[in-house]
Amino acid sequence: MSGNWAARLPAVSALGREAAAHAAALRTSGGGVASLKGRQDFVTEADGAVERFLRDRLGRLFPGEEILGEEMGGAVDGAGPLWVLDPIDGTSNFARDGDRWCVSIGLVVGGRPVLGVIARHRPDEVFAAAEGAGATLNGRPMRAATTDGMGNATIEVGWSLRSPIEAYIALCGRIMQAGGGLRCGGSGALGLVEAAAGRLDAYLELHINSWDAAAALAIAREAGCWTNAFDSGDWLAKGNPIAVAAPRIGPALARLMAV
Repeated sequence: MSGNWAARLPAVSALGREAAAHAAALRTSGGGVASLKGRQDFVTEADGAVERFLRDRLGRLFPGEEILGEEMGGAVDGAGPLWVLDPIDGTSNFARDGDRWCVSIGLVVGGRPVLGVIARHRPDEVFAAAEGAGATLNGRPMRAATTDGMGNATIEVGWSLRSPIEAYIALCGRIMQAGGGLRCGGSGALGLVEAAAGRLDAYLELHINSWDAAAALAIAREAGCWTNAFDSGDWLAKGNPIAVAAPRIGPALARLMAV
């Protein structure tokens, strides 16, 4: 299936910004109190409320198109169009009144992400891209970094209990031994798009879910990043390892992840 996905960007970007503002308002009114779905897996009332808001608006904007969301599930057939949503990525930060969280809206067609919008409330930022149309930050073009070696690279390595702790520690060790500097910020979606914007040189995670990464992957590819084959196999239902990097260091990071 082909389509002019860029034509959808203005409406989806506006929706992302509105959803982020809605989440911030819910936190102020008490919707940011967290409970646990599992160890270190936080959820708030705002997560569900924002996903319901997104589903309602997308249903009006694009009637009949399927939706997969972190909180409410849904279709995992990537033929699409399929909207893939994370209403609040970085919930642990959100619940502690931090700013490192975002709303993620991705569109998958033919098994691959073709459009992505990542919206923050504070600072007010919208990262956006559609296949073939480039990537922007608040409407201005953005590109991956030109970093050419590990010795001057800043790399975020996401962590979750979906992969063994020992494997995470070992990966961090290999990156440090290769000269890379490490960061971990608590939002995979933001880490991915900050790599796309050149604020980071790479984002890696040994396992990430589709709703955390679909939108960001579309953005990163349009920004010129090197990426692994995250959107392969049963990625929508089960997730995969992910790697997004400045193009000149991507192959080296792929080798470090493969050990």
